[in-house]
Amino acid sequence: MKSSIIILVMLTLLIACKEEKTSFINKYFDLKTTISNQINILNTKKPSFNKTVWSNNIPETKLIKIEDWSKELELFVQTDLNKPAYLNSYDISQSDSTIVYTLKAKENLPVKMVKIYLQKGAFTALEATITNENYLYETNKHIKMTLANGVVDYYLIEGTQKLVFGDKKAFKIEAKAQK
Repeated sequence: MKSSIIILVMLTLLIACKEEKTSFINKYFDLKTTISNQINILNTKKPSFNKTVWSNNIPETKLIKIEDWSKELELFVQTDLNKPAYLNSYDISQSDSTIVYTLKAKENLPVKMVKIYLQKGAFTALEATITNENYLYETNKHIKMTLANGVVDYYLIEGTQKLVFGDKKAFKIEAKAQK
């Protein structure tokens, strides 16, 4: 009898824990799903992009077809604010055409700002600032993405990185869809 009560209690707790996990509602714009949808579209369409990488302030541009868009746009997925640890960490400013999330002063999270551009309620562009600091390095990144006809047509990743025993180095990657 006692063992069946214990099993019943354990099952009830398990179900309650599972319900708690699935009941998390997105407080912020759902960038994870939005960017994942773009990754699926790009992986299907396989568009060509003119991609420019700056090394030592010298640009090198190549026309490429990106094979793994999930890897290419990983940093954009990381800007999603709908993580339990991020809940209530951002001030929200909204208009008909933009939503701006700014990290509150007392918070210490890597995503400092996200600005989402909308046209008639549809996602059209994104800007974000991300910083990471620890004892070994410091990185600052600014990213942008724009869509044309509902598909990514431009993205930019630029910033600086400084290792504890090195100089600050700038980096920049820019890609534009070939028309």
